[in-house]
Amino acid sequence: MPNLFSMVTLKESNNYTIEALKSFFKYTFLKNDDDFYLIDNDKSENNQFLNYKTIKIINNSKPMSFAENVNQSIEIAIKNKKDLVFLNNDIVFTKNWFKPFILESESISIPCNNQIFQYESDLGILKLKPTMNLNNFNNNYELLEEILEQHKLKIKSGQKFQTLLMPFYAFKIPYEILKNVGYFDISYGTGGGEDIDYRFRCAIKGYNVNYLTDSYLLHFHGKSTWGIESEEEIRKRNIKYKEIFKKKWGNEATKIFIERENFLEILQNKNLINLYKKNNFTELIKILIS
Repeated sequence: MPNLFSMVTLKESNNYTIEALKSFFKYTFLKNDDDFYLIDNDKSENNQFLNYKTIKIINNSKPMSFAENVNQSIEIAIKNKKDLVFLNNDIVFTKNWFKPFILESESISIPCNNQIFQYESDLGILKLKPTMNLNNFNNNYELLEEILEQHKLKIKSGQKFQTLLMPFYAFKIPYEILKNVGYFDISYGTGGGEDIDYRFRCAIKGYNVNYLTDSYLLHFHGKSTWGIESEEEIRKRNIKYKEIFKKKWGNEATKIFIERENFLEILQNKNLINLYKKNNFTELIKILIS
């Protein structure tokens, strides 16, 4: 199945987009029928990206939310019968990162990253922390590849796993799932909650959302959204998406998947604690909201 790759760029984080595209096109093999769309969300300077001849630029007439931008991409992917690979712009890609995704046609796949596994290079020159910036990385591409070798030694190749928190910072949705589950819910606002919502809707239809151990990226974390918001804007956004999620999926689901505090008693009372310990969140979600 051909792929539609899509990424959003913004004025405030255009410098991250530069690094993301540089590493993406260095380490990603594109088939002749693959597409790459770059969505300019707020009239940022995008002429520099035209150097990549395979990029098609979408210029939004006004800034759109995360869900709205994903939905633009879903619409194009469904129309052209392609798998969707949606990518944040605050990512550095690594060698063969997409290879494990190629055969994944029955679940949503997400690469591992430095929020899950933290490493540092020999001599500690490059340390991968959960949240970083470009200065922390300092163009240390060779050291990042060294860290990738550490990761390969740490994990068991071919494994997939689920966790309670699985942000959709980079993900592949196969065409069949796009057709059956549909679009992201845009009611959550600027960003937050819509990826968990989509995960719930996938679980209802029996689709898994998995991390793939064989794929590892550097994710700077939050530079595509939170980095351009004030603390007050973040607070209001968090309140909004939490309230919408609670209204849609209930108080218990919100405590477990949104607040993620003091929820073990809920799982125990609903006989879900074993599924939680086994990290079988697809089945846990189906039972929780049934």
